[in-house]
Amino acid sequence: MNKIKVAAPAKINLFLDITSILNDGYHELEMVMQSISLSDLITVEKTKKDIEINCSNEKVPENENNLAYQAAELIINEYNISGGAKINIEKEIPVAAGLAGGSTDAAAVLKAISYLYNLNLKKGELYDLGSEIGSDVPFCIYGGTAFAYGKGDKLRQLPDISKTWLVLIKPPIGISTPEVYKLYDQMKPDREIPTKKLLKEFEKNKKVNWSAPFANILEMITEKKISDVKKIKDILLEYSPELILMSGSGPSVFAIVKSKKEGKNIINNWPREKDYIGCFHTTKYKYPKL
Repeated sequence: MNKIKVAAPAKINLFLDITSILNDGYHELEMVMQSISLSDLITVEKTKKDIEINCSNEKVPENENNLAYQAAELIINEYNISGGAKINIEKEIPVAAGLAGGSTDAAAVLKAISYLYNLNLKKGELYDLGSEIGSDVPFCIYGGTAFAYGKGDKLRQLPDISKTWLVLIKPPIGISTPEVYKLYDQMKPDREIPTKKLLKEFEKNKKVNWSAPFANILEMITEKKISDVKKIKDILLEYSPELILMSGSGPSVFAIVKSKKEGKNIINNWPREKDYIGCFHTTKYKYPKL
């Protein structure tokens, strides 16, 4: 086989806390990450040499600044692959949205090249490669529901939650993750998230009690920079969803709803024309078998 297509699912954060700032400037995190049905489609084709990136979204770099390019370069060099890779990214995940769009593309490329060049890498080997590219990449290799800690790259897989529908909204403006963490360091918000209590919701139950005190410590930071986050949350409150939360460093906001019908109703009545909005559902843990 010379070509393969791999789905690259987005992720949301069901809670996110920062426990400390490490000596190297990175932040120590505790969070639950969840893959959803929104995904990019990555096509990887074997070539004789070099790495080529093409993307349907003009905002995405088509060079070594792209995490998918970095993933291809890393695995090719690490395993002394003599050939190259032509990578096409059909972008469905919004850019700079807190949804791990770049990380999930990188994870898909690692899987694809491992398969195309008959490396048959085990999950631990893919995890190690992913950790070198970015802290979200290891989670994106596996998906499902997981507790992430350390710099966000250490994972403990949790039981898959039952299929849950959600409405996802991203305002027309984006924000970079480093910018949000820099603002966090300046503001140093005093807020404690009950991580142990929240984790029990995922460790013991497939059906989560969404009335538990879920929170994202970065939400108040991003709101200071992007007022649309609060405006979106205020509109969602009118529909009384089970949970409203910002994902990652934002500015995407999601609302847990009881059904696809309820989600479609929100979309059909959404008053802000320039927002990205869609109805998706959570997806399960799946070790990559291509």
